Amino acid sequence: MKRDKVKFYVERDSFGVEAFMILMALSIVFRIVGCWGLWTDKSYAILQIALPVVSALLLIACVALLGKRALWLTFIPVTLGIVFFIVKALDFPNKLQMILCILFYIAVMALYFCTVFGILKTKWILVPLFGLPFLYHIFIRDLKALQDTANPVSFSAGMQEMGILSIMLALFFLSLSIKKQVTEEEQDLPKIKAPIVLAPQQTPTEDEAEPAVAGTAKDGDPDKETSEHETQTENKEAVRTEE
Repeated sequence: MKRDKVKFYVERDSFGVEAFMILMALSIVFRIVGCWGLWTDKSYAILQIALPVVSALLLIACVALLGKRALWLTFIPVTLGIVFFIVKALDFPNKLQMILCILFYIAVMALYFCTVFGILKTKWILVPLFGLPFLYHIFIRDLKALQDTANPVSFSAGMQEMGILSIMLALFFLSLSIKKQVTEEEQDLPKIKAPIVLAPQQTPTEDEAEPAVAGTAKDGDPDKETSEHETQTENKEAVRTEE
């Protein structure tokens, strides 16, 4: 029995992958510039500076070197990036927004896992998953922040937001570049024990049975045969006497 096995991969020289790498590299630059001088706090330096930079570098390396053979390995740096976003969401003043964002990030991680490992048979779930948040940040969140003249956006916050937008747009292009390869895989059937065959008993034919009966008569009791001979002799003598 055959079943289809789905494998996803990317071509290193495609436009989408090239755009992805450029945008991920820009996200690293924006993050370092935006967080410049903020590494005195060790927890902030690890979770908000080192973690996104390392995850971006690993993601670029995985796509460039293993994108065609083992795209599923990109799940590791993507998970590190999602941890960064979850830690960032913990500082949101609105608790409802914080909970919704954390649930969304967990859903992104689960759907990305199911896609790159071939559990989901399509890439098109990832495209809006990264594209819609990018549009939300541009046209709702960032536009509102730019219009707030009372609290202008600082250079540091602006650079950090540019880094976030670069990550989202990079993953959007990566999702568009993913290709699907379908191969047929033999599925092992359950093993069944071989049946035990019993040989049928042969019944003798009529030709075989008659010699057996004859043989039985010939091989009868000798005393019985002598008695029958004497009886026949006596009958003959009685017939002669009557005559």
